[in-house]
Amino acid sequence: MKLIKIGAALALTAGTLSAQGVFEVSPNDGVSESIPLEFSAFVNLGWDDNITPTTNSGDESLYTSFGVGANYVNFTPQNVVDVNLLLGMLYYFDNVDDPNAEDTYYTIRLPFSFTHHVSERLRFETSNYLFYGLEPDYNYGVVNDRTNDEYFFFSTDNSVGYKWTERLGTYTGIQWDTLNYDGDDSRNDRQNLVLYNQFRYVVSQQTIATLDYRYRFTDVTDGRDSDNQKVLLGFEHRFSETSVLIARAGVQYRTLEGANSQTDPTFEIEYRNKVNESFQVSASTAYEINDYGTSLVLGDSFENNQVFRINIAGDYYLSPDLFFTGGVNYINNHYYGGTPPSDTVDTFNMYIGATYQIMHNLSGNINYNYTTSDDETGALNRNYDRNRVQTGLTYTF
Repeated sequence: MKLIKIGAALALTAGTLSAQGVFEVSPNDGVSESIPLEFSAFVNLGWDDNITPTTNSGDESLYTSFGVGANYVNFTPQNVVDVNLLLGMLYYFDNVDDPNAEDTYYTIRLPFSFTHHVSERLRFETSNYLFYGLEPDYNYGVVNDRTNDEYFFFSTDNSVGYKWTERLGTYTGIQWDTLNYDGDDSRNDRQNLVLYNQFRYVVSQQTIATLDYRYRFTDVTDGRDSDNQKVLLGFEHRFSETSVLIARAGVQYRTLEGANSQTDPTFEIEYRNKVNESFQVSASTAYEINDYGTSLVLGDSFENNQVFRINIAGDYYLSPDLFFTGGVNYINNHYYGGTPPSDTVDTFNMYIGATYQIMHNLSGNINYNYTTSDDETGALNRNYDRNRVQTGLTYTF
């Protein structure tokens, strides 16, 4: 009886993960209790020693960033609502010499999701992410590297989950996303349409076996369109209520416009563990062939981008008032099949920060971020180092 009860609870867990991969986009991921609507305002002062790293101009500047945010999470027996909004602006005080860069940039970030339990067997989920800004979000993995232009990204993932038996469930869905750059980088604009189905089978009280099929069509503005099919076999294992491992591996069958078809291995692995009330860690890795960043300025393009990613993050509460966070991101992009024939770019990003609760609604923070990029041939002009240090205040109301 216990297995059946747990199976009913787990059979439809983490359904939209099947389409989006292992990367999460909401700051509320892992939250299991409702958060009433709260607003925040922030102001930061920082130093950037390489404002335009891909143009080698060497510009550095003091900057300020400020903005407002809103956060809301609501759990009911039938529905889960998760909304997180950020509106911000960044301004460099020193005049930027590079004509391809600006003094002022704007940021909009809005993850929002909704889950509705129609019945014990049937549920509907929609998970959405809207972003406009400059910096790459390494954890989500949409943009591979720093660019000089702001970009707009929107993704919507909608699925239906159904529990056919006490052990067997499925998720069937459709995902669409669009990436649009300002300026010269518009050659890398993309649209993806993904259709997917995931079978979920409860093997034991703690383990679910999964089988995924995903079909992705990619429309490229200045490059070749492609069709991609993935078949992934995997499992989700809960070591405890606060620790979970998700792993999937399989093959990717890729057809590129005007080129031969190819078959490649692909995988995605994620581990999350809330060790105790003070410490939690997460780690993820993924490998696939995608279409991002393959088009060059002069009209040349690569056929493929072979991407391998590693993300590690941790949070630690030293006391109720003092909170530390840190992590690393590693991205290996291997471009091949085109003019030039190939190129490899390794990007490493490291960040560390601390937040101190000054009073009930006011907190102060300090953060350091280091990024280094190595471009094997220099074709993509991705050789640089960059340091940023920032301190600021956040008021929540």
